[in-house]
Amino acid sequence: MDSECDSRYHHRMLDAPITRPRVLAVAMQKGGVGKTTTAINLAVCIAELGQRVALLDLDPQANATEGLAVEMGPDDVSMFEVLIDIEEDRVPLADALIESKWGVSVGAAHRAMRRLERYGLGPSGYTRFSRQVSELDFDVVIIDCPPNLGELTVAALAAADSVLATVKPGPDEIKALIELQRSVQETREGLNPRVNIDYVVSTIFDGRTLVAKDVRRNLEADWSSEYLGEVSQTVRVAEAKNRREPVVFYAPETETAADYRRIAKLIDERMPVHV
Repeated sequence: MDSECDSRYHHRMLDAPITRPRVLAVAMQKGGVGKTTTAINLAVCIAELGQRVALLDLDPQANATEGLAVEMGPDDVSMFEVLIDIEEDRVPLADALIESKWGVSVGAAHRAMRRLERYGLGPSGYTRFSRQVSELDFDVVIIDCPPNLGELTVAALAAADSVLATVKPGPDEIKALIELQRSVQETREGLNPRVNIDYVVSTIFDGRTLVAKDVRRNLEADWSSEYLGEVSQTVRVAEAKNRREPVVFYAPETETAADYRRIAKLIDERMPVHV
């Protein structure tokens, strides 16, 4: 983060009213659809806008943790210790956050979280996590969900104000979006009446292909209010991942970086602030 952005950041911290964070879950129950890349780059871009941002990695694969080059020290803990159902082993969420060099604080994932997917979060686990997220001293919290609709994704939906769905052009992607919509609706009825799919983006988008054009047409027709447009395909995303950097920093001149900055600005403008 440059000195000008850092100055804006500290100025905002002094002047901003006390609010609870706006919480965005980035979700899709399929892998390889740009979900984690989107979570990482939106977190960094929203931080660039002067917001205090935390990214919670709920995917046991820990790709968001890796993608922001977060190294866990001997005294650091992961989201596993936050979510575990054994009270004496549990750590408060606020104590688990690790500052990344990109101006985003990270709740790091660990492969031990697979146990939570299998055995659950225990009694009141969803409510406990939602409460801790709402108490964080940040403007925006982004949650990177696993590529499934299991326990950890439900925990994210229970804590979220909004869901951003990442849709990669393909023959089954609209069906996957409808399945996600059903899961969000179930969460609304049982755990969190405020959550909704408020944002949809088409990722890894190559507008030259017929399938991409079809997906865009369907999203514009059926999700007109939620659709924020496309994130262009580029090999620079894979290169950035290999370097453990957000693509908006690794290749800021690319159309993909411009897409993420545009989408981040739209989300920052549209998500209501909770005073």
